[in-house]
Amino acid sequence: MPAAYVPLGEAARLSGRTPQALKAMAENNEIFAAFISGHYWFDPARLPERPPLPEELQGELPELMTAQEVAHLFRVHPKTVSSWARQGRLTYIRTLGGHRRYTAEDVRALLDQQADPDRSDPDTHKDDES
Repeated sequence: MPAAYVPLGEAARLSGRTPQALKAMAENNEIFAAFISGHYWFDPARLPERPPLPEELQGELPELMTAQEVAHLFRVHPKTVSSWARQGRLTYIRTLGGHRRYTAEDVRALLDQQADPDRSDPDTHKDDES
């Protein structure tokens, strides 16, 4: 498999679509995908454009956001947001009840970073260097 291809989950994150939607698009020959050993592989350069944010999310974000609200913005599962927080990709504060809250400024910065792949964190896309 060429190093430039990404698995289905990464392609879904990059394109802002669900894995099921990407599978359906590949099966209908709407986008190119290689199906090898039971797994879909996508060329990031050929992925469809990220759909625009829903209208309710295009304005100002609340000052503090829950994992569910952040997940809705990124179109990921809330557990993914918690994982990003543990990895240090997204800073948070704890409420008195022990729940995480994410600042709108940090969420917007991460959203902008993911929208512009040239500014992405180099640790998130490691290639085989062997």
